[in-house]
Amino acid sequence: MHTTPDHSSHSFADPTRVFVLVMLLAFIVEGAIMFGLPLLPEWAQGPLALDIIDASLLTLAMAPTVWWLVVLPMRRLLEARGQLLHQLFQAQEQERARIARDLHDEIGQHLTALLVGLKTVETAANLDVAKQRADELRELAAVAHKEVRRLARGLRPGVLEELRLQAAIERVCEDFQAMHQIPVQLNISPAACDNLTTMIETSLYRIVQEALTNAARHANATGIEVSLERYDNKVTLRVTDRGQGFHTSDVEATAQSAATIGLASIRERALMLGGDCKIHSERGKGTTVQVSIPLAGPHDGKDTRLHRG
Repeated sequence: MHTTPDHSSHSFADPTRVFVLVMLLAFIVEGAIMFGLPLLPEWAQGPLALDIIDASLLTLAMAPTVWWLVVLPMRRLLEARGQLLHQLFQAQEQERARIARDLHDEIGQHLTALLVGLKTVETAANLDVAKQRADELRELAAVAHKEVRRLARGLRPGVLEELRLQAAIERVCEDFQAMHQIPVQLNISPAACDNLTTMIETSLYRIVQEALTNAARHANATGIEVSLERYDNKVTLRVTDRGQGFHTSDVEATAQSAATIGLASIRERALMLGGDCKIHSERGKGTTVQVSIPLAGPHDGKDTRLHRG
C-alpha cells in the first residue's frame, strides 16, 4: 500500500517538537559555553569579553539549527503554497472555460432551438399543428431547465440550504452516477450530519465532488464507495474507488496534473478546518481518500450558524 504524505504534517508537522528541540539545544550549547568560558586565557576573562564570546558562540551554534528546523521548512511551505495557488488559479480558469462551453453548447443551442420553434408555431397551418410544436418546445425547455439546474448545483450547493448535507451528497452521487455510468455506493451514519456548521457541510460536499471527479477522470474507476461517519468528536469522509490506483512517486512527478490539483484542493479544504487528509493508493487496486474534520476547531469563530439536528 502506497500512501501520499499527509500535508497536514508537512514541514511544520509538530511546532511543539521543533520548539522543544530548539530550546533543548540552546540549553545544551549554553551549558557547554558556561563550562568552557573559565578555560579561556586571562585576557578574555573580562565581563564584556565573556558576554561577547558567549553571545557569539551561542549564535554560531544555534544558527544552523534555526536554519534547518525553521527557515528551510518555512521556505518550502511558502513555495508549496505559492505553487498550489498557481495551480488552483489555472484550475479555476479551466472550470470557467468548461462552464462557458456548457452554456454555449448545451443551453445556448436549446435556447436557439426554442426561438426557431416559436417562429414555426406562429406560422403553423392550424391549431393542431401549433399545439404539437408547442409540446415539442415544452420538452426542449424542460431539458434546458434541467441543464441550468445542473450547472447551478455545480457552482453553488444551494441544495445544502434546502435539504441539508445528506440529501446534497445523495444528489451529487446520483448525478455523478447518471452522467458517468459508474455505480456509487453511499453509506452515511445517522448522526454524521447532525449539528454541522455551514462551512463544514460545504467543505464536505465539495470534497465529495472533487473526489468523484478525480475518480472518473483519472482512475478509470468501475465503482465507488462514499461513506460519512462520526466518532471521537470528528466527522470522517471516505471515498474509495475501484480504479487503476497510482504510486506516490507518479503523483509527485506530475505535480501540475489535474489529479494532483484535485488532491491538493481536498487537502487544503481539510487543513482550513483543522482536519487532516490521508490518501492511500496502490497500483491496480484503487484509491481511498479519507478526510477527518474536528467538530470543534479553527472554523468555530468563522461560522457559528448550525443546522438543527
